[in-house]
Amino acid sequence: MSKTDIPAVCRAAVASGRKMGLELDYTPESVSGIEKVLAGQSTLYREGKLTPVYVWNLSVMLGVYIGQTLMRCGLEGYGYSWQEDSEGVPLLTDGKGNYVSPIYQVRTRIVSGDKEENVRAFFEAILNAAELPK
Repeated sequence: MSKTDIPAVCRAAVASGRKMGLELDYTPESVSGIEKVLAGQSTLYREGKLTPVYVWNLSVMLGVYIGQTLMRCGLEGYGYSWQEDSEGVPLLTDGKGNYVSPIYQVRTRIVSGDKEENVRAFFEAILNAAELPK
């Protein structure tokens, strides 16, 4: 079980999203809105306008929201739950060695600036992989 208060982090994400004009309603479409925000944040990061602490806090907030959206869109039905890695970072795991780390994915998207790290594509890939026969 994760020690992070997942519902509280999600509430903060929804409130922050509202301030940015995003409706974070736990749908795949809301993840597309986050991707647009992260593209802009990545540009600011590469221009040296964001601190590492800001990037990490944003990554946690939006990563937890994306993770909870994954859970609501099907991962929970495949036995996934929130756990913490060895550094205390929340991630989703099925207890069989499979895990998903949306927080690190968000951070990578911001820091790398690489469109290949698109969080909507990540979201879809995780849901598609979860549906594969085990």
